[in-house]
Amino acid sequence: MADEEQRICWYKDVQSTPVDWLWYPYIPLGKISLIQGDPGDGKSTMLMDLIARLTTGREMPDGKALQKINVIYQCSEDGISDTIKPRLENAGADCSRVGYIKEDILGLTLDDEEMRTAIIQMKASLLVIDPFQAYLGDADMSSAVGMRRIMRRLNIWATAYNCAIVLVGHLNKRAGSKEIYRGLGSIDLAASARSVIQIERDENNPSLRTVKHIKSNLAQNGSNLSFAIESSGKVVWHPSLQFYDNYDLIGKSDMVKIGKVDKAIEIITSVLSKGPVEATTIEEITKKESISWRTAKYAKDRIGAESYKQGKKWFWSLPQ
Repeated sequence: MADEEQRICWYKDVQSTPVDWLWYPYIPLGKISLIQGDPGDGKSTMLMDLIARLTTGREMPDGKALQKINVIYQCSEDGISDTIKPRLENAGADCSRVGYIKEDILGLTLDDEEMRTAIIQMKASLLVIDPFQAYLGDADMSSAVGMRRIMRRLNIWATAYNCAIVLVGHLNKRAGSKEIYRGLGSIDLAASARSVIQIERDENNPSLRTVKHIKSNLAQNGSNLSFAIESSGKVVWHPSLQFYDNYDLIGKSDMVKIGKVDKAIEIITSVLSKGPVEATTIEEITKKESISWRTAKYAKDRIGAESYKQGKKWFWSLPQ
């Protein structure tokens, strides 16, 4: 009876804490994120670039500088010595900070205890499973019950060790579906993930890939990003492509000048200097200055402002 009473808790006794981020607002720490895209669209190559930045402390594609971390990159589709390590080196990663779990003939599954052990021993802040479909074992990818069980265990590990877990997956062929339904398998996978990022080739310029933040439970969706892959295999990010007023990044003439971002930064910093402000209020203020909401959100990210939900309203505040 005493044990049962200990499991019954009141939320009034819980100390509220802010969400911890590996890369705001795209990848939260202690949570599961999903990166999905068609085969050959550059998911793994993009991840190599991000891992290189995270293990060396280089700026992220949006200009944010982060602390160096240890990473576990688990991949079943490429050779460790002839493909993965050369890619990491080409991207400029610190390979002394990137580990993997040696797989035997019995294979490795998402809910394998070895995953948890590796996070602990390597002190990893990021675990990447590429692709997650290869590590399902006997689980049915289309089964909501089976996927929720696996995701629940992964989430427990992510939370316990404050590790960001990123699952890399392929898209289905239902091109007319909403983006959130494009991932292979049960929708419960995307539902369980706190952040979902989709990589797509640009229709007007196939050499470019667009990174879309299509779902975020913990913050407002991040701005779209774009990158190209050089013949050498290196990723080149195109920050200038973020200054568009709409979601069609190529072939439009209404590109916002960089000066608008500077102006938005100045306005938002001034408004938030007095304390948190409702997001809709900031939208109204910037709109009066002919600053698009996309530009305002990009400026918010540049100054490191935070967003949080209180009741049914979103608020912005300057970083503490």
